[in-house]
Amino acid sequence: MDKYFVVGNNSSKSLSPMIFNYWFKKYKIDAKYSFIELNDKSFNKDIKEILTKKNVSGLNITIPFKEKIIKHVDVLDEHSEVINATNCLSIGKKIKGINTDWLGYYKTLPKHLNLAKKKVVLIGYGGAAYAIHYVLKKKGFNNITIINRTKKALKFEKQAKQTQGYDRFEEIIKSAKLIINTTPINPIKNELINRVSSDAILSDIVYSPKETSFLRNFPNNKKIYGISMLLEQAALCFKFWFGFEPVIDRNLIENLDKQIK
Repeated sequence: MDKYFVVGNNSSKSLSPMIFNYWFKKYKIDAKYSFIELNDKSFNKDIKEILTKKNVSGLNITIPFKEKIIKHVDVLDEHSEVINATNCLSIGKKIKGINTDWLGYYKTLPKHLNLAKKKVVLIGYGGAAYAIHYVLKKKGFNNITIINRTKKALKFEKQAKQTQGYDRFEEIIKSAKLIINTTPINPIKNELINRVSSDAILSDIVYSPKETSFLRNFPNNKKIYGISMLLEQAALCFKFWFGFEPVIDRNLIENLDKQIK
């Protein structure tokens, strides 16, 4: 039996095992998916052992190891190289790594709204935000403002630009049509809530709870939940391993919703 794992420092709480084991059963694949928790100090030593274990065919890499894993990979896809992070490994004669976060996020966006021409605000500029910024630029989004607590140079801008500080929050969010929170906190509070347009879409990459403290601020706006990104990037990992994309069906979504309410 082939074995697959999600590797991180808090991976025991991941929903990835539920997702992949559901698909393994649905498609009659003789495989099992579980989790491995590692700590930062011994990561390099421990991951080498895992990568050489018999029957370990693939790994998902999560916080905080998406960058550290790269030096253990033989072949990286172009997206991992640009973003400088990989979240999915296929283990055979060579260890191959890809990044599915960027396209996984894009697949959650409602395509009929033509958001590429609208103003987008991305809150936070850590690893997950890099992947989202990357795909937005790649897909032709040209009106993106990034708000971060500290000034950072933007990775995917042709011109030299920096993130904007929280002191400009109010003026920036007023005309935004898509607001993406990549931080673990609620960045829009109190009077700022009323500055958000009623037709803006609110997106959070945190998937548990489903209604994060950020999303709860906007009961009447359209929302993109973090679980959607988790599912879409997982489906792309599955395709990388098995050659076809699994169906994200209603039964799977209902099972996950029970875990994250």
